[in-house]
Amino acid sequence: MITIIIDVFGRRFINTNSIILQELEWHFHGALFLLSLGFTYMKDAHVRVDVLRENLNPHTNRIIEVIGCLFFLLPYCCVVIYFGVDFTLKSYLTGEISAAAEGLRYRFIIKSCLPIGFLLLGISGVAILLKRENKDV
Repeated sequence: MITIIIDVFGRRFINTNSIILQELEWHFHGALFLLSLGFTYMKDAHVRVDVLRENLNPHTNRIIEVIGCLFFLLPYCCVVIYFGVDFTLKSYLTGEISAAAEGLRYRFIIKSCLPIGFLLLGISGVAILLKRENKDV
């Protein structure tokens, strides 16, 4: 939030345009969403089709949750982690920087949020599965 305020203040009142601040804004935005995936899943705050879920009994909802975790969430997390690590590693090894002349260096830092975020989501999925198993699915 501070970067946005400084960027807006600089553009409005000082007549400066900082590429670094603008890139920091979307880096922070991306990191926020990627690194909070697991937390929101644990808090049951992800978007769901509630119209279907509200008419089902709790046992059926637990079964759907387990099937969704095993056949959709965890495999998808594994694929994103696999390709995300490669994506990040290539960025690190090539020394990838921003395309803008005044942009941020070390692009691999923001790219590392992708596999880390999905690792946290996968861990949350396993935790939900174990919690559901204790409730006798």
